[in-house]
Amino acid sequence: MYIFQHAMKNIGRNKGRNMLMGIIVLVIIIATVISLIINNTSGRIIDDYKTQFGSKVSLAPDLEQMYSKGPDYEKVTSEQYLEFAESEYLSQSTFSAVVPSASDTVKAVDQDNDPKGGNIKLQGPGGASKGNPTMKLVGNSNLETLAEFSDGQRTLAEGEMYQETNESIVSKEFAELNDITVGDTIEVNSVMGEGDPFTLTVTGIYLDSTAEYGDMPMEMSFMNRRNEILTSFDTVMGDDQAAASAVNIQATYFLKSPDLLPDFENELRDKGLPSSYTVSTDEESYAKVVGPVEAMKGIFLTFMIVVIILGSIILALLSSITIRERKYEIGVLRAMGMKKGKVAAGLISEALMITAVCLIVGLAVGSALSQPTANTILQNQIEAAEQTKAASGPGKFLMVGGQSNMSNVTTPPISQIDVGLGMDTLLQIALIALLLAAVSSIMSISRITKYEPIKILMERN
Repeated sequence: MYIFQHAMKNIGRNKGRNMLMGIIVLVIIIATVISLIINNTSGRIIDDYKTQFGSKVSLAPDLEQMYSKGPDYEKVTSEQYLEFAESEYLSQSTFSAVVPSASDTVKAVDQDNDPKGGNIKLQGPGGASKGNPTMKLVGNSNLETLAEFSDGQRTLAEGEMYQETNESIVSKEFAELNDITVGDTIEVNSVMGEGDPFTLTVTGIYLDSTAEYGDMPMEMSFMNRRNEILTSFDTVMGDDQAAASAVNIQATYFLKSPDLLPDFENELRDKGLPSSYTVSTDEESYAKVVGPVEAMKGIFLTFMIVVIILGSIILALLSSITIRERKYEIGVLRAMGMKKGKVAAGLISEALMITAVCLIVGLAVGSALSQPTANTILQNQIEAAEQTKAASGPGKFLMVGGQSNMSNVTTPPISQIDVGLGMDTLLQIALIALLLAAVSSIMSISRITKYEPIKILMERN
């Protein structure tokens, strides 16, 4: 008890020296608190997104081989896409199919503006198109895959979403053009392969705020997103095998764990996936969404390491200078019979008391500053990433599920993270604070244990 009381009195006697020591420790702790809170929060976000994007698998053909081999290029068939889904490594699979269509009973938006006399030649599993498409029949195996409805670009204005086969929803513009109301029946024909017309009951009408033609260079009714008739995947595939074999399928597979990608790829090769196809996760989306957070995490991790190293060096030097001023005091205590261990315990107690006060203040200040600091740095990283993307040019051309698309990732990058002081972060900060206390006292202890009391007193004289 005496040691702690003596340590407290010593802190009060040497206010200037201990205040300088406390300021250095406080600055280190504040920087560490900010860095660790942001670093740990960023790490959790990165792990979540890495699992999300690392589990989503796509199959993409080699464009160079496709163009060089021409008609001889081996493509994945619709049946193979469905067969690939029967894997123990997958948690789920989603399928979508776009059927280029036309109709004798309903009219497409902007159909009158289509070029006259020319034929649109589309290529699919069933060969070339046999007519000019004016609309699209889009089938999805899972309602959750309708991204535009999830992000609010499309909303259901009337009726309800399709639930059974041969049910569909249409855009408000398409419905108004053809005087369609909920409950009406429409008939569309696929221009690919052979098969009976699709007779669909309209169960809902949706509002569409997406760009009508997007980035398409040609404005034809087939390209207009208002002419997309949405239905279920089972409706598109139907019972007509000849018609189903002419459908281009887009498949997305979700692994149970990102680590299963090599095993899943080996299974697909055994099932007949051509060597010209690559099996990959959505690295582009991951880089765009999580890239700024990863950059910020690296910045703060480096900053924390540098601060701790430099701070420890400064504390060690300051402790070395301080102990020289207190050498006579220590010599007197030793001459009075106090053992080296108790003197060392007193010095350690002083360091711990100073560090404890700095830890409490540092946690409060660091927690308050971590959120605005994270927002500022993250915004800077997003701007830097956008500038880099602008300098590198437009998105690359990808083939996914046998269909070509200009791949510009639509998921926006993470623009804000909600940081907070978790228990793991608190324990790490406490350990670092103990490390600082140890650094500031080890130098002192190493000096006082080298000399005997008489020698210390003689050096004083």
